[in-house]
Amino acid sequence: MADVMMALGNYRFSIDTAALQTISESHEWRWADHHLAGRKPRSEFIGGGLSTLRFKGVIYPHFRGGLEQTEKMKAEGDKGKPLRLIDGLGKDWGLWTVRRLNVDKSKLFTKGVARKIEFTLEVTEYPDKA
Repeated sequence: MADVMMALGNYRFSIDTAALQTISESHEWRWADHHLAGRKPRSEFIGGGLSTLRFKGVIYPHFRGGLEQTEKMKAEGDKGKPLRLIDGLGKDWGLWTVRRLNVDKSKLFTKGVARKIEFTLEVTEYPDKA
């Protein structure tokens, strides 16, 4: 099996399963606007928001990985609990929750079997400390 690119819970992204093409990060900060009579609102920083990661990848099921890869990703989300995320270099990214999985199947062959599957998996951080 090829080197693991990223591990989320029990699922392993790799060339042999689901090859990651891009990883996008999104971070936010929370501000509260206090409305004042006759003046513009005052903004107050109230803390950081939750970060989001978006993994985009491709699966060629006839070459490697098989047709069940996105079902395995979905099964991790169906657990309904935070999952440990570890990258291929061994860095522990902490706990994350699966929020969305989009799957596009193309290059359909006989019986509607996809020869190419593209996916986008979105996870949101789950802070284990307040």
